Amino acid sequence: MTTLVERLQRRESTSAKHLTDPGPTDDELAEVLRAAVAVPEHGAIRPWRFLVLREPGQRRLSEVFVADLLSQNPDAPEEEIAKRREGPVRAPLLLVVAASPRVHPKVPEVEQVVSAGLCAYVIQACFHDMGYGAVWVTGKPAYSDRVKAALGLEPADHIVGFVHVGTRGPEAGARPKTRPDPDGFVTEWTGADG
Repeated sequence: MTTLVERLQRRESTSAKHLTDPGPTDDELAEVLRAAVAVPEHGAIRPWRFLVLREPGQRRLSEVFVADLLSQNPDAPEEEIAKRREGPVRAPLLLVVAASPRVHPKVPEVEQVVSAGLCAYVIQACFHDMGYGAVWVTGKPAYSDRVKAALGLEPADHIVGFVHVGTRGPEAGARPKTRPDPDGFVTEWTGADG
């Protein structure tokens, strides 16, 4: 049996274009969300929001993405419009993970957003561990007030990610990632001058 450390080291993203039916069951989704809300968070603020989109919601979000693009660039090229239109509908399940930060004297907004980001990571990692393919993406729609409003979020909320989930299609292939050596990012700080 592999350890959690070993499984996380092998975690990978699967492009949404390679995700197909079947998606996770309602019970599997519930289990994953139980794991997501177990992430560290300071002050019991629980700033996370999870929006579950299946086909009808994905199609509606697709329309919102296109309207948002055209509101900013009425002359957007057709390939850019098509890319926006296809974005939300590529996988059987789409989860929008957002942070709704609250003003708190001891918990800065950044901690609340990071906690929501951890939720997105746990969701992706858990689905990968269950044998599904998943990918966590953002892109311009994640930062759009129009998109937030359509999803029932406030302008001050943060969409930290769109997590696409489904079965890995045959064209996904096995592409193990080359991971960086962590030593390149680590410095031991001793507090000594100099």
